[in-house]
Amino acid sequence: MNRNVPRSEESVILLEMLLLFLGVAILRLLLAPVSRSLTSVFMLWVFLLAASYVVGEFETSVRINFGLSLKTQATFALSYVAYSGAHVVWPWCETLTVRFWLSLWLYLNFLAPFLGLLVRRFIRQRALLVTDERADRVPLLKWWGFECVEVIGVAGLADWLRKKADNYGRVEACDVVVVDVTDYRTEYEASAVAGDYFMNFVGVPSFTMSGYLIGPHPHHIGPYAPNVVARRVKRLIDLVVTGVVIVLLSPLLLLVAVLIRLGSPGPVLYKHRRLGRNMRGFELFKFRTMYQDADKRLQRILDSNPELAREFKETFKLRNDPRVTRIGKFLRKFSIDELPQLFNVIADQMSLVGPRPIVEKEVEYYRDYSLLLFRVLPGATGLWQVSGRSETSYQQRVELDTRYVREWSLWWDLKILFKTIPAVLARRGAY
Repeated sequence: MNRNVPRSEESVILLEMLLLFLGVAILRLLLAPVSRSLTSVFMLWVFLLAASYVVGEFETSVRINFGLSLKTQATFALSYVAYSGAHVVWPWCETLTVRFWLSLWLYLNFLAPFLGLLVRRFIRQRALLVTDERADRVPLLKWWGFECVEVIGVAGLADWLRKKADNYGRVEACDVVVVDVTDYRTEYEASAVAGDYFMNFVGVPSFTMSGYLIGPHPHHIGPYAPNVVARRVKRLIDLVVTGVVIVLLSPLLLLVAVLIRLGSPGPVLYKHRRLGRNMRGFELFKFRTMYQDADKRLQRILDSNPELAREFKETFKLRNDPRVTRIGKFLRKFSIDELPQLFNVIADQMSLVGPRPIVEKEVEYYRDYSLLLFRVLPGATGLWQVSGRSETSYQQRVELDTRYVREWSLWWDLKILFKTIPAVLARRGAY
């Protein structure tokens, strides 16, 4: 079963980012009409986004970003320090006046929150509201961007999820579970249940507009909630490194695209359905390395050769695959076919380092061992890729993926990234 989850939460954050850029640009235009450079607008916007992410403004799309909160003040302060430092080393970052910075502070604290409310008014997420006392707050939740599909008590949460979930713990009936955590015991009960299901659980400690704007703010609850500073830093590293690599390798990407088109008929990119965090389906990008009729060729091969059929059943790969084109063999040998996954990283569907993204039919093999890998984003590279790749057994892959999630750290990510280059050049397990 392929799951097509609405990307409403990503759309909300993206629109708020664009509104932030527009706000900075308008302030720059009004307060510095003779400005000679657009670099200052762009750089300040980048610093604001980076600071917002680090302090947790984008921790959850349940609440609007910015407002009269400590996180917004930290975002403003970090952006001011970062831009001041950039101004010293980069003349194109022009001097910004005190009046501009004061106007930006007012915008972030008072205007941006209400713009965020309007965005959420028109882009909704389907939500299950879990509460014993706040059922009358459904109209307010609509302003916060939720379309409540049902309201249940805390005691009924486990039974509701059990009835709505499939065999793997995926729930199609809603996009997010909003839990009233004004009573701390409720959060404890919801956290105990959340570990068995692959969806977002969000705790709301205040069902008032003032609480929504000022705090305490909604937050993720449950296992591997992405609210740790280190995990946000991981995402920033993903964006910065990926952006630089795409720019540097753009001539190679264009050359490979031309060679693929000249080598055999068909599209340049190959899209394959994979499962990501919370078992969300996404299209993984690769350079096409096979002929267009590869599926038919594979079926003929498997029907006529039991030995190859057994190999494919065990590893989902063939060492000497007749479906692969001549240019495809070269691309696979040096893992060049994997480079388009950088765009999956930019789209927040993958991380640079993480578990191997798998297809739907592989879930059964992982369930016998662990489904822990679905708590995080899959990776373009990972522990499996630097540990022999296709030379490892399938069970070893599962064990490596699970070990990575259990023992994850930023330092380990950096070590895997540095090991990836020699692993690719050595071509060990690549076919």
